[in-house]
Amino acid sequence: MFIVPGPASIELGERVASLLGLKPKPVDHRIFPDGESYIRLTSNVRDETVVIVQTTAPDQDRRLIQLIMMTSTAKELGAERVICVVPYLAYSRQDKRFLEGEAFSLDVIVGMLEDAGADDLLVVDAHNEDSLREIQSMHGIKIHNLSAVPILAQGVKDMGYGGAFSLSPDKGGIHLAKAADKILGGGYSFFEKRRDRKTGEIEMLVKDLEIKGKKAVVFDDIISSGGTMARALRGLKDQGTELVAAACTHALFMEGAEKRIEKAGADLIVISDTVTTSVEGICFTVAPLIAEKIREIVA
Repeated sequence: MFIVPGPASIELGERVASLLGLKPKPVDHRIFPDGESYIRLTSNVRDETVVIVQTTAPDQDRRLIQLIMMTSTAKELGAERVICVVPYLAYSRQDKRFLEGEAFSLDVIVGMLEDAGADDLLVVDAHNEDSLREIQSMHGIKIHNLSAVPILAQGVKDMGYGGAFSLSPDKGGIHLAKAADKILGGGYSFFEKRRDRKTGEIEMLVKDLEIKGKKAVVFDDIISSGGTMARALRGLKDQGTELVAAACTHALFMEGAEKRIEKAGADLIVISDTVTTSVEGICFTVAPLIAEKIREIVA
């Protein structure tokens, strides 16, 4: 079995390889002056199981093309099986056709990977697991969705948040809060949005939990602009929470997001290494999670 760290996930790929007792097989890659990617596999992959580790955080389109190139090349050169480990799967929020004529983007991406020769797709905290399951039913590729939430929850627990409330920004993410609560043990819920009729501003409130003077952690799969997380943290502070932490799997953190969250009152920011980021939060690796799943897949 070969572990091939892609250009976007070199460190994570190396960690996964180390945990599996393997030497990573890096690709030769560079960007041409016109922006095109060059990719070359550096090892003979014939009759091998090839595990490609490549996240698709911004620049998403470039990372996806690199992933497709690595996958297709491995299959063309005789790899017996190609497992694509894509910790952050771009376009995962475009998981249905919301308006007539829209591209069903996530389905397009999965189809591209399948056509390139991927046998398995391993992702971490897909935005909507039900949608991913529906898409898998339309394709032959096997999709495996893992969750980094237990890792993040254990991390904040070790940092003094044991017994804290676990919260999700909305009802759709309640499964994240529920999973975290199994470790933190303080109870779980989600935020409800309420618009102030005078100012028009949206407030996020937690109902059915007495949180005044308590600790709370807001768990989300993706933080991009940071607006939703900031409103959630501000809502907790307004309700008298003593300490609040922001935890997310995919720390995209577009410009200004980190300051927005800090300004909202975050006492702690916890993230995973599914994407490479400059965020000054506490980062926990998903490498053990990925390595364990790979062992299971190839067994």
